[in-house]
Amino acid sequence: MTPLEAAAALFKAMPQPITVAQLEEYGLEVSESTAQVIALEIMSLNLYWVLAAVDAHIPTKYRATIKEQLFELIQKAWWQSGQLGQGTWTEYQLELNERREHYARLADQEGISHIGICAETAGLIEDQGLVSSEDRPKLLVLLIDYAPASEYGRLLDDAL
Repeated sequence: MTPLEAAAALFKAMPQPITVAQLEEYGLEVSESTAQVIALEIMSLNLYWVLAAVDAHIPTKYRATIKEQLFELIQKAWWQSGQLGQGTWTEYQLELNERREHYARLADQEGISHIGICAETAGLIEDQGLVSSEDRPKLLVLLIDYAPASEYGRLLDDAL
């Protein structure tokens, strides 16, 4: 698998931005704009796991190419269509880097598991007032379903 094929495979493995209807399937009643913010948080969570898998499974010389191609695919397919809200990609990159550092600190220094990282994301979403505290368990189930962390590593096991 080439770096470009690896990026395409990772993109394909990532869940599409979540919709209001999909959130309703989990018992979460939200507006379209709230769904977009939740979709962005889900993408950030997935990108944490995807980029951790790239760092763990891909030789250093190919990592930048994979990341750049993956980000380009996300921008073209999801960002430009407005499925992830109205902010700029540049602004999002700063937010993503902060999220990745936060999640990495939790996972690497505190030994927090995949489910714990999902719980942290649920807390961030709740803290933004996007869902009520009563809906947090529903959100946690959704995040576990929509962040298939182990899939990304398996996908890259024999990549390059």
